[in-house]
Amino acid sequence: MDDALHLEKFNHNLSMDLPVSASAADKVKPQKLDYFLVLDLEGKVEILEFPVVMIDAHSMEFIDSFHRFVRPTAMSEQRIKEYIEGKYGKFGVDRVWHDTAIPFGEVLQEFEDWIGGHKLWKQKQGESLNSSAFVTCGNWDLKTKATGMMTMMRELQIPIVGSHHLGMDDVKNITRVVQRMLADGSVIQITARRQPDTSDVKFLFNNRIR
Repeated sequence: MDDALHLEKFNHNLSMDLPVSASAADKVKPQKLDYFLVLDLEGKVEILEFPVVMIDAHSMEFIDSFHRFVRPTAMSEQRIKEYIEGKYGKFGVDRVWHDTAIPFGEVLQEFEDWIGGHKLWKQKQGESLNSSAFVTCGNWDLKTKATGMMTMMRELQIPIVGSHHLGMDDVKNITRVVQRMLADGSVIQITARRQPDTSDVKFLFNNRIR
């Protein structure tokens, strides 16, 4: 996102927000993947915000971020205006949303270009990720709700940064939870895969939270 107004509101260099101490990095166990893509979609009727933070699975360090506002296609302009003012007006970013939001199809193409630039997108091999995986707060972003971000942060005694339900801030906070898990010795495993032939989601843990 090169828009000056967007960049004025959102700093995409998150190294300062996601610091990693040497002592914490030393505790990270060998991981099966090289990168984690922390995703937290915002929206109810349609997706409104698409933020992703990429971290190194071995060092926990911030690598890059992707952030786009998404313009709905099925909602009326009046409904969009009311909804955006209600959701983003309190954060002071409703004007940025209106000036920079683009349709989901365009956002998805930009995202594929972004992960392709990091050599993580095998477009010619079934459109799958390469040595990386999406991390979400439970599988809620993938249609299954689990214990929320605020509960996890409270239990881990991690202070929240930014504003809850502003996607870019939420994805930073979820990333901090992932960093804590890694520093505590967790080996992150794939919990679900989307089947390329049917697009159905196959969950890999029998006792997952539903």
